[in-house]
Amino acid sequence: MGPVSGWRWFKNAVNLGGSNPKAIFGGAALLALVIFVVAVVMSLAVGLVAPDGGTAQFALSMAISLPLLVLMGALLVGYLRVIDAVENGRPATATQIFSGFADTGTWLRAIVILLALALLQYALIGGLVALVAPEAGRWYLDNMAATADPAAQVAVPAGFGRAFAVTMVVGVLVYAAQAIGLGQVALRGKATGAALADGLTGALRNALPLALLLLVAMVAMFIVALVVGVLVMLFTALGAGSGMLLVLGIVIGVPVYLLLVVVMIVVSCGVMYSIWRDVCAVDGDAHDGDDRHVVA
Repeated sequence: MGPVSGWRWFKNAVNLGGSNPKAIFGGAALLALVIFVVAVVMSLAVGLVAPDGGTAQFALSMAISLPLLVLMGALLVGYLRVIDAVENGRPATATQIFSGFADTGTWLRAIVILLALALLQYALIGGLVALVAPEAGRWYLDNMAATADPAAQVAVPAGFGRAFAVTMVVGVLVYAAQAIGLGQVALRGKATGAALADGLTGALRNALPLALLLLVAMVAMFIVALVVGVLVMLFTALGAGSGMLLVLGIVIGVPVYLLLVVVMIVVSCGVMYSIWRDVCAVDGDAHDGDDRHVVA
């Protein structure tokens, strides 16, 4: 795809759901609700098993993240199918995000793709950070060990910028590979190996538009963070001295936060769908434009 495709993917995701907002935003809300409930239950379970915190609790938290990954596999399959139905003018409802649970074969393939790419991401980030910014890697490990004692945390090292750049670049490439791989599995019925190969190849061959996508996403996140910061300061000022801060936080802050989470899910999954649709287009369903390119 051409370099400007990164901007188009983001724009398409922002405009997603115009023809069926109930399915798109309702599905995202259901997805967020399910993940939130399961995460809370798991957090309570970890607190009961390792109430003293520290390294043991962190290890348990990492271990029980697998059920969340399994859950996400099914939900993403269902949600991508909802997006595909809406984008192609077919009937769709929010509850169709649960359709992935009934399609066991696709669900299992999606889980394998998510797990494989997560392990690849950790390995690449760990190896590259150790190579280009070993001091930042040691800083991260030291801070993880000092989680139970915030006062013992170490200051940010000089190599933090290089480590951050590595994390962002690897992250966006793996994100694109995940988008393509999940799309091939959920929407084309491809086998796991073929879908992973398509994902990795498509991500590497589209590094330029992905770089622009990363830049656009970082600017968007900065603007959102700035707006949220201003709102927090405004609420704090309004509630200061009047005892209304907690009330404002519950009445206004919580709904705004939940809306922001839903919008982030819609945009994130919308970008995934747009990447898959363009990169893996076949005759008749590629995006209209001069930079159309068929790779699968």
